[in-house]
Amino acid sequence: MSLINEKNIKRFKKYPTLFKIVKKCYSLFYPIYYIKNLFRDTSKIKNNKLWYPKIKETQLNKKIPLYADRQSEIKKYFQKSNLDLIKYYLKHGFPNSAKFKVKLIDFFTNKTDSDNLLKKSYEQSSFHYVLRLMFAYERYSLIVPYLDYLVQNYNKPLKVFKILDYGCGVSDIGLLFSSLGSDVTIADLDDKKMDFTIWRFKTRNLEPTIIKINDPSDYPTLPESEYDLIIATELFEHVRNPLKLLKNFTSALKQGGYLFDSMGGHFEREIVGDHLKESIEIGQSDEYKQFYKNNYQQIFINEKLNWLFKKIV
Repeated sequence: MSLINEKNIKRFKKYPTLFKIVKKCYSLFYPIYYIKNLFRDTSKIKNNKLWYPKIKETQLNKKIPLYADRQSEIKKYFQKSNLDLIKYYLKHGFPNSAKFKVKLIDFFTNKTDSDNLLKKSYEQSSFHYVLRLMFAYERYSLIVPYLDYLVQNYNKPLKVFKILDYGCGVSDIGLLFSSLGSDVTIADLDDKKMDFTIWRFKTRNLEPTIIKINDPSDYPTLPESEYDLIIATELFEHVRNPLKLLKNFTSALKQGGYLFDSMGGHFEREIVGDHLKESIEIGQSDEYKQFYKNNYQQIFINEKLNWLFKKIV
């Protein structure tokens, strides 16, 4: 599935005929990929011999594959049957398909100018968004390559880390850290998606600190020098003022603490759906880039793993 990423999509779009062929092949392939993963764990997760068992420990039913367990969570919380999900996929596409993504974008089209409309769109899209986050992204795989580095270079075990998972979505990474004993805080808009995420923690007898954000333009006051690690996965392009939020994070991080930013400090995103115009404009500004440069050292584990930033002492 690594063929389908932002960089390759841009390349394919230069050749419209080829792009149509690839898009069609992908839409045909994904149902097979999805169904297959209900019966076995993906190699992306399974190949990490050290952390794979720990990821399995986060499941409600540890005897079944990761995707199957996630599907059972969705069915239980939203009171859906297998038939309900199949009908939904037939109508809207599978969670990582182009058709499914278009439907998600439609929830937000022409509804991002006001906070009321934007929040309403998030509420209306909650079930759709949960499906995409639970099945389309293996969020565990984003952080796992960095865990060894954090343990070795921060001189403390993960069980004493204080973590903020901001814009947490379904909080896969927050769940993983919490299961490892870390003190986890989760933060996101107060909607059905957040309710589902809180339920995920409670059903595992995990008790994170919860920050519910009432309004898309709200930036909750965070305690100063509190966190060892702040997680921001696919976050900054969804907030109206990413610079203000970044400054909040910087104050909330301990000296020498880490920011995990899956944007890599950049804003190579289209203005579409809930990717906000003002967010991308600010994120591409010299002021934003300079603040990042002045306050963070980018950690390069290798040329591809560059999403970790250390707060400069």
